[in-house]
Amino acid sequence: MKKKLKWSLFAILILIIVIIATVLITKYVSNHTNKQTEEAVVEKITELNELATAEAYLKVIVERENNALFGEEIGLDIPGTKQKLLVVMPGTVRAGVDLSKITKEDVQVDEEKKTIQVTAPEPQIQGKATLDLEKVQVFSTNGLFRDEATVKDGYSLANDAQKLMIKEAETAGLLKHAKTNAEQAIRNLFSALNYNTTVEFKE
Repeated sequence: MKKKLKWSLFAILILIIVIIATVLITKYVSNHTNKQTEEAVVEKITELNELATAEAYLKVIVERENNALFGEEIGLDIPGTKQKLLVVMPGTVRAGVDLSKITKEDVQVDEEKKTIQVTAPEPQIQGKATLDLEKVQVFSTNGLFRDEATVKDGYSLANDAQKLMIKEAETAGLLKHAKTNAEQAIRNLFSALNYNTTVEFKE
């Protein structure tokens, strides 16, 4: 009876040791698996580029007034040669933070405090505005010697429309929105790993 009790206590003791060892090993592995180095942080951040963008759909109005005769523009205001053209041009402007430019020097990791500090580039407009040419609207008043304006005439103002769209997107806060998206994406990524992350942007 005593022998059976002895073996039972011994088995329980072994079980307790196994459980404690398992917990300690799991905790050790977890801590070292989740440990973030500057290099690891940079690698994770560069995968977030698409989440660090913002997009705005805009409609701009571009106006043009000129004098032309027989299809050739002239510098004189001769009666019947004037045309006033008004074009409504829709399109999209994208802005973003280029997270691929972040290097190890832009990241500080404090493993004891579980904090990460990231310095990211300022957001910028990405390329030219993308025009929705299928939805262009053209309005005009024409002199006696001028043909009715067409959508093709409106296309000639595409470059002006793109510049105007970018200007309006910036005024509307698109760059600020891109900055917020980048900051949120980085914070969310490391909060899941129990790190408190702060993001600053270069001037």
